[in-house]
Amino acid sequence: MLQEEWKILYETYYRQLYLYALSLAGNKHDAEDLLQETFVKAYLSYNGAGSIQYWLVTVLRNAYLNLRRKQQKEILDDGNLYLTKAASPEELLADCIEKEERRRLFAEIQKLPEQMKAVLMESVYFEMKDEEIGALHGLSKENVRKIRSRAKQRLISRIKEEN
Repeated sequence: MLQEEWKILYETYYRQLYLYALSLAGNKHDAEDLLQETFVKAYLSYNGAGSIQYWLVTVLRNAYLNLRRKQQKEILDDGNLYLTKAASPEELLADCIEKEERRRLFAEIQKLPEQMKAVLMESVYFEMKDEEIGALHGLSKENVRKIRSRAKQRLISRIKEEN
């Protein structure tokens, strides 16, 4: 599609999509970001097959789901763990306890041998499949499982020793 055609599509669907984005996100800023991301993605990847309205709604909804996943994840920055979602006072206390436990766990992971640390981090934090980790390190899927299992056992024994 030509740029002029996209401008017409934008003017045609902007308001509907903005209201939909606003209803999903619950705030103006996220809705505007979602709308912008939707039109950029659609402009770059729409191939002309099927309904453009359906395509735009699908892209918007997927962008929103990605935003929600991103907002609910925890971010590790400078050794500190920050939660990106708002929490009640009870949840804040629980989060503080969990943060401290995660810091301890992260510190113990850093003490593991390189191969164990890499396999564990790629498996848990990056959610890579055993086949992907194996291909990355030149290991079989079974070896990846063994290394991860041994790393977990070592972590458990070290944490028990501390307590």
